[in-house]
Amino acid sequence: MSPALRVRRTRPQPSEARDRLLLLLLIALWAFNAADLALTRYALWLGFATESNDVMDFFLRAGTVPALAFKLGVATVGALLMWRLRVYRIATIAAGLLAAVLAAVVTYQALWVLSLR
Repeated sequence: MSPALRVRRTRPQPSEARDRLLLLLLIALWAFNAADLALTRYALWLGFATESNDVMDFFLRAGTVPALAFKLGVATVGALLMWRLRVYRIATIAAGLLAAVLAAVVTYQALWVLSLR
C-alpha cells in the first residue's frame, strides 16, 4: 500500500476531565430524552400535536410505558456506546452536539406547550 493511501490514525488519549464531561453530557442526553417524551406525550394528550416519527408513534399508541422503555432504551444504548468510545475525543464532541440539539428541541417544545395556555 502506498503511503498516500494510508489512513493516519491517532492514538486514543484517555482524559479524566473529558470522561467527567462526557458523563455529564450523557446524563443530560438521557434527561433531555425523558423531557422530550413527557412534552410530546402532553402535547398529544392535549390534541395539539401528532407524532411524525412512525416508530415512536407506534410505541406511543401502545402506551406510555412502552414508549418510555423504547426511548430511554435507545438513549441508554447510545450513551453506553459513547462511553465505551470515551478515549476518543470525537465521542465527547458528538455527545455535546447531540445534547445541544436535543436541548434546543426540548426548549422549543416547552415554549410551545407553555404558549398553549
